[in-house]
Amino acid sequence: MNKKIPPLHSLTWLWCSLFAYSVLFGLLQKLLSSVPGLPEGIVLLLSCAVASAIPLLWSSLVSGEAPHFSSQKASLGTLVFLISVALSGNLAVMVLTPVLERVWNLVGFTAQAAAVGEEIATPLLAIYICIVGPVLEELIYRGVVLRRLLPGGARQAILLSALCFGLMHHDLYQGLSAFWCGLIFGYAALHYGLGTSIRLHIAGNSIAVALPLLRQAGTPGALATLALVFVSVVIAVTGGIRLLLKRRGRKRERSQAGGSSGVWSNPALWMLLAFDTVYLVVASFTHR
Repeated sequence: MNKKIPPLHSLTWLWCSLFAYSVLFGLLQKLLSSVPGLPEGIVLLLSCAVASAIPLLWSSLVSGEAPHFSSQKASLGTLVFLISVALSGNLAVMVLTPVLERVWNLVGFTAQAAAVGEEIATPLLAIYICIVGPVLEELIYRGVVLRRLLPGGARQAILLSALCFGLMHHDLYQGLSAFWCGLIFGYAALHYGLGTSIRLHIAGNSIAVALPLLRQAGTPGALATLALVFVSVVIAVTGGIRLLLKRRGRKRERSQAGGSSGVWSNPALWMLLAFDTVYLVVASFTHR
């Protein structure tokens, strides 16, 4: 009896392409890191470029099957508000980290701190973090995943694409920040286009790379960092309140109609989530 092969445009192939991307990315990092003298920036650039080809190639084969994003242009105020919300979420993760560490310590474990952004980045690593990584990740998680999930509902599409994006980082604290930013980038892509989410991602990562440089600048750098944090939180809070007041009394917008129930019942999705979750736990936690 012949097995029925799912059509190329089905979500099963989407999750399989992401699974292959995640496995290959991690495998290439391990293999290339073992090459003596090979800089970390080259390792990440090569790993990301090769692994990203899988979901992007799959998407190009079924390019006509997914809806397109809005072409509405985001104002400067909107961009500042969205990046402020993303930065405020990252700040919350930083504040939450010591609390979580105490919890892990109670059971004899510690979660490794995220390496990216904690030290001064080399030029090649900065190129990966600030340009290549954001562009390829947005093309995959917003340009491919979010678009393919939109027929099942906008909110579900943003949430699930952000969840996959966060888990794929295979680091607890980076993953939490990435999940939050993924929600912001997903909203931006849906309402203002993929180019907007790419710009926001580049801006957020560039700020993360710049922070260690500010910390090394002494008092002026510390004051600049405090000013950035303060302004970001104020803009995020005031902008959020304004947005809530603007929507008050309005009828809540309904998500796009579609068969959303089938998304979560797909075995290939759970295979992907299980792999990335296990990888994240193993890579993040060490026994004290």
